[in-house]
Amino acid sequence: MATASVRRPTIRDVAERAGVSKSLVSLVVRNSPRVSEERRRRVLEVMEEIGYELNLAARSLSSRHSGNIGVLVSDLHNPWAFDVVDAARPVLEEAGHTVLFSAATASAAGSGVDLSILQAFRDLGVAGLLVVGTVPDKAPFSRVVSGGAVVFAGGGPDYIDTADVVRSDDAHGLSMVVEHLIEQGHERIAHLGGLGGSVGKERVKGYTAAMEEHGLGRNIHVVDADFSQESGYVAAQRALGASGRLRHPTALACINDLAALGAMTAADERGIEIAITGYDNIALGAMPRLGLTTVDPDSSTIGITGAKTLLQRINDNGEGFVHQPVVPELVIRKSSLLGL
Repeated sequence: MATASVRRPTIRDVAERAGVSKSLVSLVVRNSPRVSEERRRRVLEVMEEIGYELNLAARSLSSRHSGNIGVLVSDLHNPWAFDVVDAARPVLEEAGHTVLFSAATASAAGSGVDLSILQAFRDLGVAGLLVVGTVPDKAPFSRVVSGGAVVFAGGGPDYIDTADVVRSDDAHGLSMVVEHLIEQGHERIAHLGGLGGSVGKERVKGYTAAMEEHGLGRNIHVVDADFSQESGYVAAQRALGASGRLRHPTALACINDLAALGAMTAADERGIEIAITGYDNIALGAMPRLGLTTVDPDSSTIGITGAKTLLQRINDNGEGFVHQPVVPELVIRKSSLLGL
């Protein structure tokens, strides 16, 4: 004989046990400020007692704006992104929102936006999206949220003037790297980067400007690389195999830490000692064996500011777009201090 399934508690059950109306329970579910603390506490106690589980989809349908916020990461392989998310999440949760987390891209290679994930977030009626990392454009994300409550943290679409963006001052960060390498006596400094949308372009801009400022325009050498370790490895192999006018460089300023790790592997395989720098200050680069000189983009500030900007956009849908560059710092370790 089949066992009868156990019925899940409903809002009606919560209301009856707490001695309140169903509408008041719904207000508690939506974290409405219209409910007194005493009644809110009583309803929450009853929910726990009878095992009531909040249905996120139902909650989003029952209110004009759900308490759900989507956080989408463009590259799950990059530890930097999780530093940003770790800083943003408490800010969003303290404001009463449930944070739903997923990848923004459809594959590990980051070949395109995962439209199925965006549709799921749209069905849930998320109040806003925090997109962490670089994406081609904002259109797919803006279609998820009515009112356009979308903030890009640490990256952004190619045209940052059309969206709310909070990210590192990338051009300044790369210029600091070049300044440091020149102080170490380097003149043949190659930049492994250029790919990766607006972030890659800004970092090339900073590298190029610093080289030209020091009269090293003739030595400017940008080797295409994106934010992956494999890309850094391939780009370093190309740079270290350069001949003729360029010759191989004495220093590699990489687009990010993962690319720098790939470049280190390529240099080791060739038996070449060469100064290498990264960008992002991920924990792995700080290990004594690697000692990677890098740029700290201040990921915590990016995450916190991105979350606060999103909350403001949700609450008042302010006019104009916000572009907030965060000032980075250079972190010097042994990888850039090799003798020429």
